[in-house]
Amino acid sequence: MMRTHANERQRATGRPAPDPRRLWVQLHLWLGLTLGVVGALIGLTGSVLVFGHEIDAWLNPQRYAVSGAEITLPYAEYVRRASQAVADRARPTNLRLPEGDGLPVVVFARARAEGGGFYRVYLDPPTGRVLDASAGGGFIAWAHSFHESLTLRDYNGRAIVGFVGCAMLISALSGIYLWWPPRGLGRRAFRFRPGLAPSRNLHYTFGFYGSLVLAMLSFTGIFLAFPEQGRAAVAAFGPIFPSPRAIQAPESPGAPISPDEAAGIARALYPEAKVTGLGLPAGPRGVYRVNLRGPSDASTRLGPAVFVDPRTSAVLVRADRATRTGGDAFLAWQRVLHEGETFGSVGRIVIGAAGLLPALLVITGSIMWLRQRRGPQRAELAAAVAPRADG
Repeated sequence: MMRTHANERQRATGRPAPDPRRLWVQLHLWLGLTLGVVGALIGLTGSVLVFGHEIDAWLNPQRYAVSGAEITLPYAEYVRRASQAVADRARPTNLRLPEGDGLPVVVFARARAEGGGFYRVYLDPPTGRVLDASAGGGFIAWAHSFHESLTLRDYNGRAIVGFVGCAMLISALSGIYLWWPPRGLGRRAFRFRPGLAPSRNLHYTFGFYGSLVLAMLSFTGIFLAFPEQGRAAVAAFGPIFPSPRAIQAPESPGAPISPDEAAGIARALYPEAKVTGLGLPAGPRGVYRVNLRGPSDASTRLGPAVFVDPRTSAVLVRADRATRTGGDAFLAWQRVLHEGETFGSVGRIVIGAAGLLPALLVITGSIMWLRQRRGPQRAELAAAVAPRADG
C-alpha cells in the first residue's frame, strides 16, 4: 500500500518518491564523516581508560611502588600528608582507597587558584609515604578529561561529547538497518561476503558485531554527559534520590568530625562493607560522602553511600539497595555499563575493543565513500576520452 501511494505521488508530481533507505544512507554517511571523527577520538581514549591502571603503572611506575594493600593509618593522616605534598596549593576533596593489590591510596585535591584543576597525590597504603604528586595526573588524567569533555570543560565540552554520543547512537542503530540483507538473514550474512572490497567487508562485519555494544556505550555516555537532564528524564517515570550535589548540611557551629569518625558512622550501618572512598566537606554546608562496597556488590558504584553532617554527626542520606528506587538503580548502572567493570576481564576487553571500532568504521566508511565518488568521475572521464562513432 505504501509503495502504491508513493507511485501515485510520483505520477502526480513527476518527481521520484523519496527513498527512506537512501535517506538513512546519507544520514549514516555524514554523521560518520563529521561527528564520527570526534567519536573515534572519544572511543580511543575510552579504550585507554578501560586499562587506565595498567597503562598508568607502565608510564609512572613510582606511583604503584607500594609495599602492600593494607590501610594502617587513619584516613585523616593520608589527607594530611597529601596536603603537605602539594604545599597547601590545593584543598583535598576526595580520598580513594585501593580495592586490590598493587594500588596506592589516591588523594584528589582541587587547586586553590582559579582554573588550576586537580592535583593527585599517590601514597603507600601501609606506610603513608608519598609516592608521587602530580598537578595534572599525566596521560591517563588527560585521556579522562578528553573522553569526558574534550578537555573543554569550561567551554561546554561535556555537552559536545553528549551530542556526539547522540550522533553515535543514531549511527549505530542506522548501521544495523542498512546492514540488514534485503533477502533476509542467512549464515553468509554474518561473515565476510565474497565479491566485496576489504574495506566494505570490514565495515559491514565489524560494524554489525560491534553495533549493539556501541549503541549501549553511546546511550550510557549520553546519560553521563547530561547527568541533570538524565535525572530529570528518569524522574518523569518515578521517584529518585536527590542529586549528591544537592545534599548539604545546615550551617551550625562547632568543630567538624574527622574523616575516620565519618567513616565509622557509615561502617556502623554496614558492618560487612568496606570503605572505598571518602568525599570531604567543602564550604560551611559541605558533607562527608562515604562510599562502601559490600560482599555482594558487583561494583563500587553500586555499593552503599552515606552522607554525614560533619558537625552534628547526623546521617543525612543513606543510599543502598533497600532505599534506592528503580530509577536510582537505572542511573547507577549507566556508568557501570559504560566502564564494563562489573563483568570482569571479559567485560573490560569487550568495552576496550568497542572503543576502537569507531576509528575503524570511520576509516573504512571514508574509503567506501571515496571509491563511490571516484566511480562516477571515472565513468565521466571514460566517456569524454572515448572515440566518437562519427570520428
